[in-house]
Amino acid sequence: ASNVVICSSHFKPECFYAKSATSNKQRRRLRPHAVPTVFTFRPQPKERPSADARRDVAAVRVLDAAQRKRVPKPKPGESEAEFALRIQLESERKRNRELEMEVERQKNEITLLKSQLFRYANIKDDATQLEFLTGLTPEIWTSVWTILKPDDGIQSRKTAIREREGRKVALGAGRKSELSLEDELMLTLVRLRLGRLEGELGYMFRVDIGTVSRIIHKWLSFMYLRFGMIPMWPKWEEVERSMPEVFRRKYPNTFIIIDATELRVEKPSSL
Repeated sequence: ASNVVICSSHFKPECFYAKSATSNKQRRRLRPHAVPTVFTFRPQPKERPSADARRDVAAVRVLDAAQRKRVPKPKPGESEAEFALRIQLESERKRNRELEMEVERQKNEITLLKSQLFRYANIKDDATQLEFLTGLTPEIWTSVWTILKPDDGIQSRKTAIREREGRKVALGAGRKSELSLEDELMLTLVRLRLGRLEGELGYMFRVDIGTVSRIIHKWLSFMYLRFGMIPMWPKWEEVERSMPEVFRRKYPNTFIIIDATELRVEKPSSL
C-alpha cells in the first residue's frame, strides 16, 4: 500500500541503488525485490513462577540448608566405629520416639471408639437413659449391685459357684468375655425391661448372638440364687408390732394379706 513505510535501517546497504555523483537528491532508492533482514529483537522476559511455586522452591532450599547443617560429623577424637555407633543410636532413638507417638495416637483412637460403644460406663452418668434401659435409678443400681456382689470370685474367671437346691451356677467360667460384669447385667436388664431380641442385643453390644444367650441365662440363674437368699417375710415380732389395732382385735394371727384378682379366660380343651 502506498501509506505503508519501513525504516531503511532494516535493509542492508546492497539493497539500495548506489548514489549518483551528479544527483543532489538525498533520498535513497530500494532495489526491486529488496527484503528487510536487519532486526534487533529484545530478549523475551521469562515467565515469573506462581506464588505457590516460589514458596515450594524456598521451602526446599531452606530444608536443604537445614539438612546440610544437620549432617552429623565425627566429634574430635572420635573413631569411625564410635561415630557409626553414635549415628545408629540416634537413629534408633528417633525411631523409638516415632513409635511412641504412634502408640499414643492409637490409644487415643481406641479410647474414642470405646466411648462410642453401647456400654454401662458410657451411660452410667445419664440417670434418665439408665432408668429407661434398665428400669433402675443409679441409686437402685448401686443397691442391686451390692446385693448381687458379682465381683465375689467372678473377676478371677475361675470359680464363682453357688449351690442352691442341688443346682450349680458358674459365673466367669470359660474364656474371658468382651463385656464387663456391669455390661452383662445391663444387657440382661435391657432384655427383661424392654424385651429386646437377642439378635438386637448382640448388635447393640457388639457381641455374638450366642454370647447374648449365654449371658442372659447365666445372669438370670445367678440373680435367682442371690435374690433367693434375701429374706422375703418379716419376723413375727415385727408384724405384730406394726399390725393395725382393728386387725389385732379381729385377726390376731394374721401374718400377711395377699391381694389377688380373678380374671376369667378361655382354657384350651387339651388342658
